[in-house]
Amino acid sequence: MVVGKGKAYFKGLSRKDYVQKAHELIQREGVEAVSIRRIAKEMGCSSASLYRYFDDLSELLYYAELRTLNSYIKRLNQAEKGWKGAWDVYVGVWDCYSREAFSHPEAFELLFFKYTNEKLQSSIREYYEMFPGDLEETSRIFQEMLRCADFLGRDYEMCKRCVQEGVLRGEDAGQLNRMACNLFKGYFKTVLDEGIEEEQIDARVKDFIDDMDMVVRALAVDLKGYTGYKRN
Repeated sequence: MVVGKGKAYFKGLSRKDYVQKAHELIQREGVEAVSIRRIAKEMGCSSASLYRYFDDLSELLYYAELRTLNSYIKRLNQAEKGWKGAWDVYVGVWDCYSREAFSHPEAFELLFFKYTNEKLQSSIREYYEMFPGDLEETSRIFQEMLRCADFLGRDYEMCKRCVQEGVLRGEDAGQLNRMACNLFKGYFKTVLDEGIEEEQIDARVKDFIDDMDMVVRALAVDLKGYTGYKRN
């Protein structure tokens, strides 16, 4: 639709089209390359047309970055096959999460820290309606995590499972939750502030998980044979 000279015009583009184009730009040139003007130029439409579907650029970027979760979900599914006990699960989830977060810090900050969990839940549902092929390897653990209210809440649910399995005292669940989440936030902020090279990610994740293992050993009432996280 064309509405006179200088007015917004639309080309029958869908919300999905904008998300796909933004994702392609991020993959090719990084998130800093995405702007309303750049998207409009790439798609041959007016800048105003984007506002038919998104409140602002941040909302578009949020949806575009959701595709980053695909590798996280696949990593969880693969790692879960080798988990044997409660501590393998607890530390293993952190291992998968930290590796993906350190690899895609801007995306994880946007998805898990800048918006509410309700936003993430509703966006995930809509995203999979737009890109149903990405549902092929849905992770049970990931779906359970989305039911929790916030970043600390998601980990606290995992802590409660450790209590239920008799490897952690109930009165220590809150302390484990705080220590684990604050430990991660410290590592994550360093990555955000200073950046990280791809070849540094393995070592940074190892440092974080080694520290996490120390926390587990200090608070566990029963390690049940756990001697440190072994990645598959």
